[in-house]
Amino acid sequence: MISDPFEVAFNDYLGGRNDASILVHCNKGDDELIPISYFFRSFNQMPQIEQVALKFCEGKVLDIGAGSGSHSLILKERGIDVTSLDIKPGFVKIMQERGLNNTIQSDILNYKHGGYDTLLMLMNGIGFTKNFKGLSAFLKQAKGLLNKGGQLIFDSSDLLYLYQNDDGSYLINLNDNYYGEVEYVVEYNGLKGEPFEWLYIDFGNLSLIAEESGFKCELLMEDDHYNYLARLF
Repeated sequence: MISDPFEVAFNDYLGGRNDASILVHCNKGDDELIPISYFFRSFNQMPQIEQVALKFCEGKVLDIGAGSGSHSLILKERGIDVTSLDIKPGFVKIMQERGLNNTIQSDILNYKHGGYDTLLMLMNGIGFTKNFKGLSAFLKQAKGLLNKGGQLIFDSSDLLYLYQNDDGSYLINLNDNYYGEVEYVVEYNGLKGEPFEWLYIDFGNLSLIAEESGFKCELLMEDDHYNYLARLF
């Protein structure tokens, strides 16, 4: 029996329940109801940040946290050599059913097979690192997976806006954890998953950590909703 709310919801959606949605609880914001169809978008349905990210992919690509495989499918259709990796076995099965035969079920931190030109992480996938220390550890791992001249492309968000006062100033408790560290709980039809930590990092701190990890950091674009696309190389 599947006990992961995401996997149950994805399978229900693919089984014909087009209205399936997950409820996301966050310790730093309101609950959010997200339609599962959001994870099965076509290229034209994706936000500009994701469209731009896909256009920057080149060479041999590793799609990390590939989920439903929507980004991998687009790259495959474009003739790009893409490998789709996810830690959830149910997601890997779904990706295979959708026509992706180059799939891997693994924790990226334990994955040892390198030789990639592009590492891709979309939909705030970098957040799995949880905090600055975790991000540094992942970037060290990423170095070992990339070919010389390779790149890491991902999007994130600056949550500073959550702490903005009416007068434009910001109120942040400097004794607390970094303001971009959040905790989520995902629920589907009463089935709740375990709480998990997630990181949203501002571009300034990202640049510093990237440099410490031996990467150069480039801001590819940012939108009007505090989201940005970064390239590390």
